[in-house]
Amino acid sequence: MKHKLITSSILAALAISPVTFANTPVLEADEHIVITANRAATNAEDVLASQVVITRADIEEIQAKSVLDILATVSGIDISANGGRGQNASVYMRGANSGHTLVLINGIRIGSATLGTTNLNEIAPELVDRIEIIKGPRAALWGSDAIGGVIQIFTRKVDGGEYFASATFGSDNYQKYSAGFGLEHGDGSTSFSVNHEESDGFDVKDDAESDDDGFDYDSLAINGQQQVNEALALTWLAQVDQGDTEYDSAGHNESAVNNHMWNIAAAYQTTLASYANSTQLSIGQSRTSNISYGNGTAKNEGNVFDTRRDQVSLLNHTMFSANWQVNVGADFYEEQLRGSSEFVETQRDIAGYFAHTVYNQDKFSYELALRYDDVEDVDSETTYNASLGYQISDDTRVVLSTGTSFKAPTFNDLYYPLSWGYVGNKDLSSETSDSVELNITSKFDSLSLSLNVHKTDIENLIAWNGTNSEGHTMPININDVEIEGAELGLNYAAPYGLHQFNISYVNAEDTGAEAGEDKQLIRRAKEFANYKFSTDVANADVYFEWQYKGKRYDDVWGVGKVKLDSYQLINLGTSYPLSSNLKIEAKVNNAFNEQYQTINGYFSQERTIYLGISYQN
Repeated sequence: MKHKLITSSILAALAISPVTFANTPVLEADEHIVITANRAATNAEDVLASQVVITRADIEEIQAKSVLDILATVSGIDISANGGRGQNASVYMRGANSGHTLVLINGIRIGSATLGTTNLNEIAPELVDRIEIIKGPRAALWGSDAIGGVIQIFTRKVDGGEYFASATFGSDNYQKYSAGFGLEHGDGSTSFSVNHEESDGFDVKDDAESDDDGFDYDSLAINGQQQVNEALALTWLAQVDQGDTEYDSAGHNESAVNNHMWNIAAAYQTTLASYANSTQLSIGQSRTSNISYGNGTAKNEGNVFDTRRDQVSLLNHTMFSANWQVNVGADFYEEQLRGSSEFVETQRDIAGYFAHTVYNQDKFSYELALRYDDVEDVDSETTYNASLGYQISDDTRVVLSTGTSFKAPTFNDLYYPLSWGYVGNKDLSSETSDSVELNITSKFDSLSLSLNVHKTDIENLIAWNGTNSEGHTMPININDVEIEGAELGLNYAAPYGLHQFNISYVNAEDTGAEAGEDKQLIRRAKEFANYKFSTDVANADVYFEWQYKGKRYDDVWGVGKVKLDSYQLINLGTSYPLSSNLKIEAKVNNAFNEQYQTINGYFSQERTIYLGISYQN
């Protein structure tokens, strides 16, 4: 059944009086204001969810070469990759599957509607302004996929009259060139940022074929806003990522990537019955396109995997008092497939409606969110979040939270065409989860700490180990997972530098594993820790970074589970200002040349050295 939700929603929205279009300054780059946790501009200290905010300054300090570099040291996040930059990678938040983390760019869902995952390796850090990470279930605000958490990336903004340019060179013939500038237009501005990266790469697969697997990426981001009057504001943004990646899979193959996303939003702020009110309407689209070729197959004959998601969101935020905020909203998606494979269905509609409130009373804080999602051809889901916070003292707060989440089956799960004995199953149900967590945070003059203990039960996990009446392999809802974990974080601002340390324990087990079999979910470690020290030496910014990842397991066809050893990495970096605008940089990744694998049979990058220069007015 085709509801044509997107078309209907646009027409309905356009029929609304312009006075309802609104926007709080949710896209302003202020590290004290966060958006992702509540879908409204909120002081970070008032958010009851477990969160991490990574600023542009943080990204520049570590001289990140991929978004995975940025996420690698966040507590509760583990990563596995089929090699380095440009290769497929998975992010596991709090032990949940890679498809259980919702990824957004400025509020727009990105990622493949067939695979149900997002390859963050394809996003250039140079186009990122900041990243907000919310850990734990958040489906009651964002809908499907937010079981482990939400990662929202905000596109880089350059103020009118400002500009920047940089160049970096490094190991494996790595080259990166970036530039950006901002234009003013009345009470608004638009920024343009471009990035080019290429590398010969390294041999990513442990097999008889020895060749380098390189990449070549070009990216463009546009981010603009216009204050029409005191109440009405418009924002627009677009991002395009194109490139080619070489990879190994039964020979030498290549993949052509052509992803894009855009979003236009109208916003209006007003006072209704003496209450501050704001409403925002946004319309956008994301696209992931991939052409696999090579091994004797020409690019124009390769397999095309193209998914598109049209999105309309209408949000309203009302402040009934300084202590009471109520948010309501609706999201509409239309997902489409275009490609070489003949799927049984190539389109579906999804609608979600939510209400959310936050109330502060003396030392207590309360949060409640409720959402209903209707996924075409799949059962509807109702999810919730509830949190209670207590301010023990001016420096210490305790928060107890519980919530539910879900992940809808992908197009591959439901409609995969019969191929090589595999076929989709249109009778699948959504994967669902129940979570509870306790979070304690304390802040002192120079020391801050956080402790989080969490537990999640996931049911109806989809696994491709069923068989239909014709003997074809198909996915079924069969597995249940229990996840228990804890995270400890410490930040100490010493007179001589900043110490940042976190340690995580995540025990994610398949409750349906056979007796005697290790229950730990594959490709993710139980224990991991990170430490970073940054300081100034003779006017140079210097940092030292240590990462530890415990052992993990992988599942090898025909062999079963194999153990992948634990490993430690040392990364070093420095930058030195030649003038107030010009600086030079140097970075060493994997300084001691650790040999390790996060996926069986795939190498990780050895020691790499980078040198760069950047100018910013």
